[in-house]
Amino acid sequence: MHCHTRISLALTALVACGAPGDKNTTEPSTSSTATTAATTSSTADTGTQGATTSATSSTATSTTGSSTSATTTGPTTGDASSTGGACSQQTEPCNAGQKCCDGLTCCAGVPVPPGEEFCSDNCPISDRNAKTDLRPIDPSDVLSRVVALDISTWRYRTDPVDVRHLGPMAQDFKAAFGLWNTDRMIFPLDATGVSLAAIQGLHRRLVAAEAENDELRARLDRLERRLAALSPAQP
Repeated sequence: MHCHTRISLALTALVACGAPGDKNTTEPSTSSTATTAATTSSTADTGTQGATTSATSSTATSTTGSSTSATTTGPTTGDASSTGGACSQQTEPCNAGQKCCDGLTCCAGVPVPPGEEFCSDNCPISDRNAKTDLRPIDPSDVLSRVVALDISTWRYRTDPVDVRHLGPMAQDFKAAFGLWNTDRMIFPLDATGVSLAAIQGLHRRLVAAEAENDELRARLDRLERRLAALSPAQP
């Protein structure tokens, strides 16, 4: 009875603890270690792959964002910030920074008044060295034509109703003076020249009138003295 009991207890201990050299005692440990290593390796690989994917995604996003930004902010042909908008044609203004069309120059400076700059292929240059075929004019004749010129107030069709301008019609100006090559616009330099010539003509008339007036005053003074000498003395 006691012997049987002792044998049962020994078998139970062997089964529970495992006999020395039994494979079952080492395989669970090896399997557990392998599983842990595999899990660690898998986690590391997954982390590396995730970091690589994240970096790639970040790089792609950065590159895409940079490309999109360059496309959005880069200058384009006809953009107002790079070209100043549509170019101004012949005689159109460039007084607010407008760009003149090819072949045209923004005419500015004397004698073009500030704020009235315009685009043209023939700016009013006053330099003597840029001129040829000079011909004299008769200021008195120019003055008489200015006097006969029809001058009125008016507004452009595009102006508000309360805006008024003053001056002759380009057609009348062309007919009176025969200047420039169009009757659709009064060239600023021609208008200035006509005005200056008319002032000279007026000045000549004024000087002649003053000389005549001085002569008449002198004659009157002589006549008054002679008359005084002929009058009898008063008692």
